[in-house]
Amino acid sequence: MAKTILFDVDGTLVDTEKTIIKSWQKTLKDTLNIEPKAEELFYVLGIPGTKAVQKYSNNPHQSKELLELWEHNDHQMFHYAKLFSGIENMLQQLTAKGVQLGIVTSRTNQEMKIVLDKFNLEKYFDTFITASKTKLHKPNPEPILKAIETLKIDPAETLYIGDSIYDFQCAKNAKVEFALASWGAKDNPEFSKVDYLLQKPTDLVKLV
Repeated sequence: MAKTILFDVDGTLVDTEKTIIKSWQKTLKDTLNIEPKAEELFYVLGIPGTKAVQKYSNNPHQSKELLELWEHNDHQMFHYAKLFSGIENMLQQLTAKGVQLGIVTSRTNQEMKIVLDKFNLEKYFDTFITASKTKLHKPNPEPILKAIETLKIDPAETLYIGDSIYDFQCAKNAKVEFALASWGAKDNPEFSKVDYLLQKPTDLVKLV
């Protein structure tokens, strides 16, 4: 089994769906005066904000403004976010077993700091690969490959845990095994091909 486990953040460790969607809704209302329904904005889950804003703006200057306001709103609404049940206990048990842990996320450095400031998870992880640290992003394999390079680990002994199709594709493109965090995942037929299906965080502890 894997000696190193890499984690996505949103929808995997932290339930941030409400925060992300509500903050994006407010951003679009305040800047473009449009009010999309929540389900119309699910596309943003699991991809970098720089890519998400492109749906509503092709202008680089406007896109930058949208992203900055969205980050501000996300910070203001982060009180909606919470750790999924059992996550911290899982991280404690994996650490006790000597499993090396890392983060591979579509959040930027600043967005990741918001998470760490609230939940104090930094002590469990040896690396944090954010969207600020790679030129290419999920589903491109570069984020996971960056983690592998940084930690000097064997891809064959690495497992990536995520909740989105982009996480799954990133893992497959990087040639590492993938486990689906079903507690945060939206239905997708491609998930029938995942290596491991996790119904709850303790399922992961049983794998190592």
